[in-house]
Parts: sequence; structure tokens; C-alpha cells
Amino acid sequence: MRITTQTKVGQVMYNFTIEENNEMEALHKAIVLSNPKRKCNACENIDQSFFKLESNKDKEGNIYVNVICTHCGAQSKLGRYKAGGYFWHKFEKYEKGNAPQADNDDVTFASDPSLM
Repeated sequence: MRITTQTKVGQVMYNFTIEENNEMEALHKAIVLSNPKRKCNACENIDQSFFKLESNKDKEGNIYVNVICTHCGAQSKLGRYKAGGYFWHKFEKYEKGNAPQADNDDVTFASDPSLM
């Protein structure tokens, strides 16, 4: 199955094409990627112009995808379940010398739009 979806993060429109043999896997990826967090729980920002999508790869080859709230600097990381599948973490604000501040309920599932 091939799915094309788009989402706007900040001022940039992103187009994603997902191609998977398994239809449910394709739908899952399309839903998660096209529905990043829309509210920063660190500063309560909901102004979409203050968000940006960022990706980088470290020396070991690990890929990191984040939505950044440019209003306060907090990040929402794209996570991967060990059993397969993706999810967006809540926004966390990293401060030098301190561990990230996160709630115990750090995971928001893409299937619950009220939490996006």
C-alpha cells in the first residue's frame, strides 16, 4: 500500500509518501508522521508558527526526529516502540546540566487527537 500525506509544521509544508506491504503499518506511519504535537506542554504555546521539524543523525547512525517549539526551546521526539510502530513524546525542555523534565505519562498515542 502506498499513502501520500502532508502536514505543515511551522511555516513549512512537508509531503510524506509511505510505502508498505502491510496496510495497517502504512496507515500507522502516515497518521503518526502527519500528526506531530500541536501544543507545547512546556510553555503552553499553540501558535503553529513557533514550531519546526528537525532531524539529525549521530556518529553511530541513530536518526533523531524532533518537533521544536522555538518559543521556549522544548522538543517533542519521534519515538519508536520496540515491537514496532512510532509515537510522539511530550515536549521536554532540556537545560544544561539537568535531565529533561517529563511527566510519567510521557507518551501520546496518535489515535487520540484530543491529546495532539
